[in-house]
Amino acid sequence: MTTTESPLSQATDDRLDSMLFQGEEVEEELTMEGARLAVTTHRVLVFTPDGDANGRLFDHEDRPNVLDANVQTSGRDAYAGWGVKSAVYGVVFLGGGFVVQSSGILNTLGEIKTPESGPGAGIAQFAATLPTVFTVLITGLLLVGGLLLLVAAGLGAFYYTSRSDELVIERAGRDPIRVPMQEGEEGEQIARRLRTVVGTGSKPSTD
Repeated sequence: MTTTESPLSQATDDRLDSMLFQGEEVEEELTMEGARLAVTTHRVLVFTPDGDANGRLFDHEDRPNVLDANVQTSGRDAYAGWGVKSAVYGVVFLGGGFVVQSSGILNTLGEIKTPESGPGAGIAQFAATLPTVFTVLITGLLLVGGLLLLVAAGLGAFYYTSRSDELVIERAGRDPIRVPMQEGEEGEQIARRLRTVVGTGSKPSTD
């Protein structure tokens, strides 16, 4: 954790000054790899030249609305959401296929005697095709269910590989500010310092 002398800090000094309200002063500056945080007398300012988790280059919040700052590990929610849906549908399809297969309906239909002529010949011939229909149905359910579970496993792997640490600044009434962190950064120290300077009311007992 460093303060004001990084290239990123020097490059954004003019921009920071232009964003301060009249009478607003910078109390603390914290620099991360690819991000700069400034705590002023009024607000918490976050600069992320490469974009934060939502693609924003700049975000801010009034100090009274800042509730907490901590490090969280998160991944691409879309992968997790679609992975869960695929797993649920896969289990449903597989379960349906196994239920139909184990019900004995194929054996029952296979034992139907089909007269070659007579008033019920048409219905009997239709019934004779049902074993084939149910066989195709069972195969389809098992195949689709298995494919969906494979897709769910793949999406789960993508979600796991997309996981990374973020500095999360919780704020009242709005989504938190999420600042991407590089591997090896001392995010807990930055979060602790931010909580101390802002004076949040939700400090962990370890502070």
